[in-house]
Amino acid sequence: MAAVIVVVLLGLLLAVDRITPRVVAGQIATQAQRSEGLATKPDVSLGGFPFLTQVLHGDYRDVRVDVRGQVEQGLRVDQLHAELVGVRVPLADVLHGDVQRIPVDRLTARVELTYTDLNAYLRSQGSAVTVGPAGTAIQVSGSLPILGTTVDAVGTADIGVAPAEITFSPRELTAPVGTALSPAISRLLTVRVPVAGLPFNLQLTSATVRSDRILFDAAGQNVVLEPGTVGRVTG
Repeated sequence: MAAVIVVVLLGLLLAVDRITPRVVAGQIATQAQRSEGLATKPDVSLGGFPFLTQVLHGDYRDVRVDVRGQVEQGLRVDQLHAELVGVRVPLADVLHGDVQRIPVDRLTARVELTYTDLNAYLRSQGSAVTVGPAGTAIQVSGSLPILGTTVDAVGTADIGVAPAEITFSPRELTAPVGTALSPAISRLLTVRVPVAGLPFNLQLTSATVRSDRILFDAAGQNVVLEPGTVGRVTG
């Protein structure tokens, strides 16, 4: 009889260990959407083993959140993959379906912006400049007013990354005839793109150029997911 009870208990524990992740992930996804003003519910998955101990403590150490196609201040973010550490969701709140506040200790993320979306944003701002890949650098092109005429120019640019802004600074430009343009003229094609309002109060830290997009590393800490407090930071 005792053996049967042990088997039943183990079966129940195994069922909880398998079923609870879906419930908790769903609660986190709902709260993230409400708190961060996301157009669609993000994909959320949970890791870490054993999972049951995380459930009992209400402290999840490996939460992955994927947000796709979010538009922030006119700029479309193609994909955002966030890794959340120290996500606290009390078991009692989960059981009652009443998760209202989720503190998060820290986050790291990859933010992906395509050249298509970057150029669409630039056009919406009235800019004639376009950006694209040039190996590990960026190609910029556009029209410049020089001596009463308009000259089309193209060249390479470096990426500057600030917590909430990207800068494309031309290092050299040439006109179609192959004439090099001065640094002063090159600065006229400097592009600044604000990247503010990212989910979870993420701040950009670095960039990597790919053939169809730019990948940005980002980080955040002490964030609370709570309705009406988008990206609120504590401490």
